Amino acid sequence: MQTYHAMEKRRHALLLAYDGGAFRGFQRQPGLPTVQEALEAALRPLGLSGRIDVAARTDAGVHALGQVVTFWARGAPEGAALRAAVNAATPPGLMCVEAAQVPPSTHARASARSRRYVYLVGAPAPAELRGRAWSLPDERAFPGLAAPRLEAAVVQEALALALGEHDFAGFARPGEQRGTVRSLLSAEVIAAVGQPLWAVVLTGRGFLRAMVRNLVGTAVAAGLGLAAPSRVAEILAARGRYRGVRAPAWGLTLAGVEYRPPLFRP
Repeated sequence: MQTYHAMEKRRHALLLAYDGGAFRGFQRQPGLPTVQEALEAALRPLGLSGRIDVAARTDAGVHALGQVVTFWARGAPEGAALRAAVNAATPPGLMCVEAAQVPPSTHARASARSRRYVYLVGAPAPAELRGRAWSLPDERAFPGLAAPRLEAAVVQEALALALGEHDFAGFARPGEQRGTVRSLLSAEVIAAVGQPLWAVVLTGRGFLRAMVRNLVGTAVAAGLGLAAPSRVAEILAARGRYRGVRAPAWGLTLAGVEYRPPLFRP
C-alpha cells in the first residue's frame, strides 16, 4: 500500500459500520481482535498521527451502523479516496461508509450532540436475524419461561420512567465511570409488521457502559410480566449494583451519532 508523506497534518472523520461478532469490542485489547486495532493498522500507512478518538466505545459483540472516529493524519488522502484506502486494508467485518476532512476542533466524542442505539428483540426473532437480535425464550435470562408473550406497551411504560436526566449508576457497569448522570432524550418501542419482533430505540446525550443493555433487560422483564414497570424507577433511585437481566450484546447496534453541523454530506 502506498505511504503518504506530505507534511501538513489534517483532521479527518470516518463513519464506520461493523459486525460486533467479529471483534472483542472497539477499544484495543492485547492479543484480541478489536475495531480500534484493525482501524489503526489500516490508517498508519496513510499517515495516522496520534490516537483515534471514538464517539462510543462499544462492548464485545455490539454492532455499529453509525460509529464515528476522528484523528489527525499527515498527508492522508481525502474523502472517497480515504474511504477506499481504509476499506482496502480492513477486515470484512469492518467498513468505512464515509470519510471527510473536518475542522481541527472536531472530536468524535466531545463534539457529539447525541447517540442513538437500537436494540432488537423477538419472541422468537426471525432466523435471518441470528446474531443481530435477542430471541425469546431465553433460558439463561428467564429460566422456565417457555412461551413468552412480550407486551410492547409495558416495555414502553418502563422505559418512559428513565426519560430525562438521572443518575444512572444503578444501570451502569460498576466502577467504569466516575460521573454517572446522563440524559435519556427519547425511548421508543417499534413493532415489526407481521412477526413478533420489536426495535427498542434509545437516544441520549451519552450512555454509560452496559446502561442500554441493562435498561432493555429490565424493560423486557416488565413486558414479560416478570417485573413491574416501576422497577426502572426503583433501580434509578437505589443507585446500587445492577442485579437484573442484562440483554445480550448481539441485539444492540449503535445506529448513529448526531453532530451540528453534520460531519458528512447527506
